[in-house]
Amino acid sequence: MERQDIEVFLALAEELHFARTAERLHVSAATISQTIAKLERRFGAPLFRRTTRRVELTSLGRQLLDDLRPAHAQVQAAIERATAAGHGITGTLELGYMSAAVAQVVLPLADAFRDRVPGRRVAIRETTLADLFGPLRRAEVDLSVLPLPVEEPDLAVGPTLLSEPAMLAVPADHPLAHRTRVDHDEIARERVFFADALPRYWIDHHLPVPDRLTASLPGFQEILAYVTAGHGVALVGAQTSNLYPRPGLVCIPVGGDATFDYALVWRPDRLRTIAEAFLRHLTPQTGR
Repeated sequence: MERQDIEVFLALAEELHFARTAERLHVSAATISQTIAKLERRFGAPLFRRTTRRVELTSLGRQLLDDLRPAHAQVQAAIERATAAGHGITGTLELGYMSAAVAQVVLPLADAFRDRVPGRRVAIRETTLADLFGPLRRAEVDLSVLPLPVEEPDLAVGPTLLSEPAMLAVPADHPLAHRTRVDHDEIARERVFFADALPRYWIDHHLPVPDRLTASLPGFQEILAYVTAGHGVALVGAQTSNLYPRPGLVCIPVGGDATFDYALVWRPDRLRTIAEAFLRHLTPQTGR
C-alpha cells in the first residue's frame, strides 16, 4: 500500500463519511471512492459496508485498521521527529487560553503535541477578557484560544476548538429566572454586563439589538458577582453553571441557536516554528 492509500483508508475508517473524509484530506470524494475501490480489489473483499444512510467497516476493514493504525502512528512520529530536528522545532510553546471550559479542550491537545516529539514543551497561560489581545500583541504567548469573533487586522484566526450554547446569567429572583429560554429583544431590556475593553463588534455579535443598555466590569468573576447581587445580567457560555457555580445564579438558554465559539488566534508576523508545528499537528486532531 502507498502512503496516500493508507491515509485515505485510516481517515475514512475514522470519519465513516466519504464527503467529510474528502474535506479533511483536501481531495475530491471521487478520489476517496477510487482509492477504496482500488484497495478492495487488491484485498479481494470489501473494506467498508455502504448504504444510503451510513458507512461502516467490514470485519476485514476492522482487521486492517487494527493492524495499520499503530504502525502508521510510529511512521508519523518518526517523520515528526526528523522534521523537528531538521527545522529546529525546539523550545517552549506559549499557549494562552480563556476559561476552564477551554482548558478541557486545550490540555489534551497540548499533551498530544508534547507526546509526538520528545523535547517539545507547552506552557499554558490563562488570559482574561479584559485584556483579550494583549498577550498576543506583547508576544507573551505564541497562540491563544479566544472567544469569537476576532476581527483584528494584525491577527489570524484558526480552527474553532469549542462551541457551546449561549446562556443568560440572571439572579435567582429575577423575573426571567424561571423561563426555559430568552430572546435577544428581551435581553436588551436589561442592563447587560460585558468585560472592559471588549471590541464593539464583539458586543454587536453577541447582542445584535439596538437601544441596549450595557455596562463594563474588569473581568468574568466580577461580572458573575454583580449579576448574582442583582445589578444586571450577562451573556455566558453553557458550561458556566458547572464550572463557575454560584448560589443565587441562574443560567437560561438564549434563543436563536446563539453560541459562544472559541478559536486559535495568533500574530502572523511573530509565528514561531514551534507554533507552526502545533497548528500542523492540530489539523488532523480537529479534522479540518
